[in-house]
Amino acid sequence: MIRQLWVLYDAECGFCCNCARWLAAQPHAVAVQLLPQGDPRLAELFPGLPPPPRAELTVVDDRGGVYFGDNAWLMAMWALRDWRPWSVRFATPTLRPMARQAFELISASRHGINLLFGLRGDAQIAATLHQMEPAGDHSRCGDGRCSVA
Repeated sequence: MIRQLWVLYDAECGFCCNCARWLAAQPHAVAVQLLPQGDPRLAELFPGLPPPPRAELTVVDDRGGVYFGDNAWLMAMWALRDWRPWSVRFATPTLRPMARQAFELISASRHGINLLFGLRGDAQIAATLHQMEPAGDHSRCGDGRCSVA
């Protein structure tokens, strides 16, 4: 029985980062760990796992299963208590082709969604903050608490 999933997402994609935060906030039926693709811990956690394709969501389970694309989307849904019935329903022969189309559309459109809604990935935000200059001279604040008059 699967007890834990690792969801590997593209940290450079704002849509992906927002989905990862949403996934983390949902009630889980099994433990879920979210890791950005390219995280150095991946080689340690999953020796022999080839680098996942950046364009696709990747899920790894604690029994050694590796899922890409629409299979990964279904597994991520399956891990959520409130969405598990939907994952089972979408996996049926009748709905599976529609689910695949929906997941492929979302995956293929994720960069357009980022532009449309102004979403930025965690890596982009961190890089921007790293490049920013320190904010001025705070020596006049004394105790570090300043107020704007």
